[in-house]
Amino acid sequence: MRAFSLPRTAVAASRSRFDLLVFESMWYDAPAVGPLRCKDGVIVPSKSGLRLDNLTALACWASLACGGCAISGASKAALPVQHTVVREQLVVHSDFPIPANHRLLEELTARRRDLQQLLGLPMSDEPIHVYLFDSPVRFDEFVRLDHPGFPRRRAFFLETDTRLQVYAQWGDRVAEDLRHEVTHGYLHSVVPNLPLWLDEGLAEYCEVPRGHRGLVWAHLELLLDRINHSGWRPDLPRLERIDPARDMTQEDYAEAWAWVHFLLESGPEPRAIVREYLGELRRDGTAKPVSARLRERWDRPDEALMAHLGTLAAETRAVGK
Repeated sequence: MRAFSLPRTAVAASRSRFDLLVFESMWYDAPAVGPLRCKDGVIVPSKSGLRLDNLTALACWASLACGGCAISGASKAALPVQHTVVREQLVVHSDFPIPANHRLLEELTARRRDLQQLLGLPMSDEPIHVYLFDSPVRFDEFVRLDHPGFPRRRAFFLETDTRLQVYAQWGDRVAEDLRHEVTHGYLHSVVPNLPLWLDEGLAEYCEVPRGHRGLVWAHLELLLDRINHSGWRPDLPRLERIDPARDMTQEDYAEAWAWVHFLLESGPEPRAIVREYLGELRRDGTAKPVSARLRERWDRPDEALMAHLGTLAAETRAVGK
């Protein structure tokens, strides 16, 4: 898959106004979640099987160069702002009333504390603005007017130099969507330069309801199938080398989730490794890769992850999954 690089003159013009990242969530016709990044003039879709042709890429660039992505002026479509609920870091906007103690908001705010405890990160007070549209039709209209050329999706996270924002449609899978996208917001509010694989792996881990230990059965099933039928083996250095300007495949997302699950759920030592890494990244803006840290503890980290996947498979079979 190729990334679409914009002309340098256009890049300079757009960068003088903003620098942004857009994270796609839940494409309508694809099961996995992934980012669409618009940064430094590169427009990249990140779903296996979804591609932007040159015309679509040009439309995305035109949106950026003209101050799109709801950054440099009023939104072309009306945003849902009649009701606002503030829950800790979350500022939730909608045109329909949402109880302040709605169980979904309770879960999202609890997830903030979960991340703090799991990863040893401080909790930011930077607001994350969540805009909830009451129907797919209205959400699609917003995307069409404010983000022309973007493929259809149910939700996305957007980061600029000054704001963290989540846009989503209220529906049967809004909890799944918001758990994923709000996790991006929590992470980006406290950690700079988060690697793509870890950013997505953590969001995938947090996408399932609390109490499920981050187990995404679809990812586990995919990797077990690859192991049994094509001899797949994990390769964290490869994930770490993925250029943000290139798309991640569905298998990449599954592997990113698997490494995160291994780090957080296989014992205190792996968890300490990721906590130390994130602490250094937060403090210095750069850190020794996680793969190098794992090799200091295991001769074959890939074998350790394979064993972890085998344990998860046995556990899920035992409970009748």
